[in-house]
Amino acid sequence: MKVPLLPLDERKTTFKEVEVGFTQEEAQKEANRCLQCKDPRCVKGCPAGVNIPLFIKLFREGKIDESAEVIRESEFFPSICGRICQHEKQCEGSCILSKAKEGAVCIGGIERYIGDHSKMPKQEKKNGKNVAIIGSGPSGLTTAAVLSLAGVNAVVMEGTNTFGGVIKYGVPEFRLPKEVVAREIAGLHDLGIDFEPNAKIDADSLEEMSKKYDAVFVGTGVGKPRLLTSEGSQLKGVLSAMKFLVNLNQSGIVTISPGEKVVVVGAGYVGIDAARSAVRLGGKVTCITKATREDAMKSVTEKDYVEAEEEGVKFMFGVSVDRFEGTEKVERVHYTNGEKGFIEVDKVISAIGQDHDNDSLKSVIKTGPDGNIIVNKKKQTIVPNVFAAGDCVHGPKTVIEAIATGRDAAKSILKYLDKIDEKKAEKEQSDLIKKDLAKHKTKEEHEKNKDNKDI
Repeated sequence: MKVPLLPLDERKTTFKEVEVGFTQEEAQKEANRCLQCKDPRCVKGCPAGVNIPLFIKLFREGKIDESAEVIRESEFFPSICGRICQHEKQCEGSCILSKAKEGAVCIGGIERYIGDHSKMPKQEKKNGKNVAIIGSGPSGLTTAAVLSLAGVNAVVMEGTNTFGGVIKYGVPEFRLPKEVVAREIAGLHDLGIDFEPNAKIDADSLEEMSKKYDAVFVGTGVGKPRLLTSEGSQLKGVLSAMKFLVNLNQSGIVTISPGEKVVVVGAGYVGIDAARSAVRLGGKVTCITKATREDAMKSVTEKDYVEAEEEGVKFMFGVSVDRFEGTEKVERVHYTNGEKGFIEVDKVISAIGQDHDNDSLKSVIKTGPDGNIIVNKKKQTIVPNVFAAGDCVHGPKTVIEAIATGRDAAKSILKYLDKIDEKKAEKEQSDLIKKDLAKHKTKEEHEKNKDNKDI
């Protein structure tokens, strides 16, 4: 069973969530299809390794909060991941029923229902440790959640006034409603996590933080749009997809007018999100990409293309941009796809990827030639108590991969803090033994001096 969708006519003209979601009855019916495989391929297909058979089993038994706990052991945000993960390529694509007539178990739909209807866990203890989290994207929020559950005082520092990173400002409302992200962040606040907006962290402040806090986590993502270099790309009306989405999602700034002809360059998730957003603003949208449809679907699911096409987005695969033409503003996109041609446009949205920002804070920690922060297997930088994970380490990837690496970083931080405590305890024990020996020695000397005096 697939997750029900909003009617097409409404989808094309509104930013309401496209996937309506399962009812309890639908979610239970779909969960009952799970075969509870002894060697579950779905778990192997999940980047976070969620114990899918167990959470489905508990859900079938009516234990929804326990089911949510199992999910959150691997990824903390079922309401988010249940909506925007690439289930068709990951867990569902690996499901043994994927080749059956009814298709794979709709794991994402069940996960979403559980996330939306379960309680958030509570912090039960405090261990006195303090960790700073730089960046409030999926990796940072996950790290903060895992640490807080373990009793750590975690503070999330965000450079803007909006928490959530790419899941808040980069994903359109019709795929991930802001209220869902707000609810998850409110749950993190209830968990005992502090949030500090408009925090400006540079090299000096990072160095100070590494001394002030027991550990620091860096999850700053990649926020710099990759720029088009074709002739005319500097013309007015050529926009970056991420800026377009941020302005729309965060500030409500509309840069597409009804009836405008829009070309989106790039057909990955950001490109498709931008194209579908432009359609909802009344634009007539063509999405072009150098990739063939077959190659493009290695990173984007067929479902995403189908839904976009249903809404009116036209795709041109195997197309390379030659140049942009216009007097003061862009008017034509010249392209090659075996033959040369052009498209008349009013706006161009560039969605060809993201690069690393030249953050000054990175000067304290080592980075590679591509701007990635270099870490070891423990997600540890060259500064022993500074850890990093997510896109700032491995480059732009999926939300679930950022969540998985944030979880791993949190576990490494906890082990690091435990070792610090062990060393502290060993030192205290050693100091105590030395003190006792010193006392014993002083007593012996005193007795010896007393005997000598008596003689």
